[in-house]
Amino acid sequence: MEDYNAQNNKFIKNGLVIIERVLTEIERLRIDRITDSLLLKTLDFFKTELEKIKTTIIRNPRFDWVNIQEEIDDLYRRDPNLTGMILYIDWKDGGNRGFYKYKIPPKS
Repeated sequence: MEDYNAQNNKFIKNGLVIIERVLTEIERLRIDRITDSLLLKTLDFFKTELEKIKTTIIRNPRFDWVNIQEEIDDLYRRDPNLTGMILYIDWKDGGNRGFYKYKIPPKS
């Protein structure tokens, strides 16, 4: 089984490294072309957008599906005869739930 947390952390780290490299290059270009005001405005825009992407990567607003995957893996390790799993996802209290059923295709 793959370690999804390690894989996710690797992608996060790689993304942040790439953003830092691009931000460094933007700063170098700003210094080299300090008299070009239109370019400086464009670089400021790109820098702001990259900072937004960096914040999104760090905060990771996506649903933490990795915990569910790890729980499924653990349950299956304990009992390989399991045929499925019931999972409730609540984002607030109440009994009004939707229903979603997914069948994992067989391995070929």
